[in-house]
Amino acid sequence: MTINLVAAIAGKALDGLFARQTATAQNVANAGSANFTPLRVSFEDALRAAAALHPGDTPASVLARVAGVAPRIDAPLPLASNTVRIDDEIATASETSARYAMLAGMLDRTMQIEKLAIGGG
Repeated sequence: MTINLVAAIAGKALDGLFARQTATAQNVANAGSANFTPLRVSFEDALRAAAALHPGDTPASVLARVAGVAPRIDAPLPLASNTVRIDDEIATASETSARYAMLAGMLDRTMQIEKLAIGGG
């Protein structure tokens, strides 16, 4: 797996996490609103499938698949439980924030490695 592919996958994951942060913020802001439907964002399964290596794949073909992945707003939980639970939203926000920080750190280390490889140091 090339550094460019790792960076592309991480970049798409950051896009998905940003969309999830936004949805979570909207859910919390509208927690008391009548008839509000909580938002859910998914991207992990689509990103995992796009990044999977298949026989005959080239880095360019995998990059093209990864580039096509976009966060998706999903139907929320079953209609009967279509209310915002602040405790769930806080847990989602915390998990999303931790994943975001981990990915940002990984990208930073990847870029440092690339810089060292290019600079020969």
